[in-house]
Formats: sequence, C-alpha cells, structure tokens
Amino acid sequence: MLRLNKLKQILKIYGIQVVNTGRGSHPFKVKGPIFGMQQQHTYPLMVHGKNPEISKSYLKGIIEEFSLPEDIFEK
Repeated sequence: MLRLNKLKQILKIYGIQVVNTGRGSHPFKVKGPIFGMQQQHTYPLMVHGKNPEISKSYLKGIIEEFSLPEDIFEK
C-alpha cells in the first residue's frame, strides 16, 4: 500500500502525473508516456479522499501499463 502523495512523487520522476478528474467511480487518472516509448497512456484509479492508500493491485497495474521497473514502489 502506498499513499497517493508518495505515488505522485515517485511517478513524477518518470514524467507521469496523477490527475484528479473529480467525477465518476475513478476520480483519479494516471497519465503519461509509456516508459521507453513516445505513446501517451491513461490508467484509472478507483480511490476517494484527500490522500488515500493505493492498493498493491493498482500499483502492479501501473507498473504493467507504463512499463516501469518492477521495484519502483519498494524504495
């Protein structure tokens, strides 16, 4: 589990940002380029609140969707 603020800090290094859309069942979206490619991608996060915890399944999904290193969230 990882807090949303910490997730934003880690992803910022890779040029990926977490955006609050403010609506729907997935109010936050992870947006940015796929690592090593020029293609842009979005990944929905189903979390609510000011600084919610992000579950391991969502973290794993972010790693897979953006081709990030496996140990990015273990530091």
